Formats: sequence, structure tokens, C-alpha cells
Amino acid sequence: MRTYIKKLQSKPEHVRKQIFFGSLVVCMAFVSFVWIGNLGYRFSQKSSQEVKEEIRPFALFGQSISNTYNSISASVGNAKIMSKNLKKEDSGKVIDLIPIEYN
Repeated sequence: MRTYIKKLQSKPEHVRKQIFFGSLVVCMAFVSFVWIGNLGYRFSQKSSQEVKEEIRPFALFGQSISNTYNSISASVGNAKIMSKNLKKEDSGKVIDLIPIEYN
């Protein structure tokens, strides 16, 4: 492989560009053929109605937002309850603060 790369590096620039674009076309053609070949297989298994019911990105996004909102609401609700409990417990305590000087 190293000898092949050395041979490519020794060729003129226009030849290297031709080899690059040729290999690019071959690779993209291969990917395209595999993709197109799998489309028929994928859609032959399910009807279009089943696919429409199965894939609903906005419903998934809405569900994700709803779950996030519910978890944040639960966290904030717990924080409010905890702060009320702390206020009841610490209502008579006084804390002395010691000032710290930074140089």
C-alpha cells in the first residue's frame, strides 16, 4: 500500500486529481446502488400506512418536550417543599459569618 501511495505522489497533479475524482465517482456509485437496492427491500415489508403510523417525528419531539417539562416541574416542586421545610427548621437560628480578606 505504501508503494502505491508513493507512486501516486510521484505523478503530476492533474493525474492525481483525475484519479481522485474517478475514485470518488466509483465510491459514490457503490453507495448509491446499495442505498437504492435497500429501498425496495425496506418498503416491501410494510405498507405505506404502517410506515406513516410508525414514523412521527413531531410526535416524538412533543413527547420529549413533555417529559422534560414534567421532570423539571417535579424537580422545582421538590425544591419548593424542601425550602419550606428548611425555613421552618432554621427560623430561630442565627449564623455568625467571619469575613475573609483576599490579598
